[in-house]
Amino acid sequence: MKGMRVEVLFEGMIRKAGGFVVEAHSSSTLIYNDEIRAIVDTSSSAYREKLLTSLRNLDIGCDEIDVVVATHLHYDHIGNNDLFAQARFIAHVNEYPPEHYVKISSDVDLFEGVRIVHTPGHTRGSISVFVESESRVAIVGDALPTKDNYVKWLPPGIHYDASEALKSMKRIVTFADLVIPGHDRPFKINR
Repeated sequence: MKGMRVEVLFEGMIRKAGGFVVEAHSSSTLIYNDEIRAIVDTSSSAYREKLLTSLRNLDIGCDEIDVVVATHLHYDHIGNNDLFAQARFIAHVNEYPPEHYVKISSDVDLFEGVRIVHTPGHTRGSISVFVESESRVAIVGDALPTKDNYVKWLPPGIHYDASEALKSMKRIVTFADLVIPGHDRPFKINR
């Protein structure tokens, strides 16, 4: 689709104490043009007002969101899904999504220039969204949760398989010019 834009609605964050995650809220990102609107991750309910304010600032109502893509089904990524009653929900089958979700099992095109890509490691069903617009943007959830994971080349702190996570990270950075991580500000890939 022509004119696809990517807008970070807000950046996620993570706070650890004693090696344990004590607070986490995911980033939320809007992919849109004149014809379609999709949100990747709705974050935790604690960030509900941030989400609503960001959409209001773009003059977009919750009922105008066509698709919600869940990078995985941890609560800090899906806590505001209930706001989007009109949307179609998408998650990987290995996340065991509820009945009302569209369950994908392989890479699929969401629309022209927007591809959902399986990036396991954090969870078995982790997915990312690759967007080709003016640049190549990867919206990656916890497949690459922070810039520090990229800089130090470390898998997510919570993962089911470190080697799978590193393979997924390689796939992401091979594609992307810009990464929108799950719990940090967007960052550019150094080439």
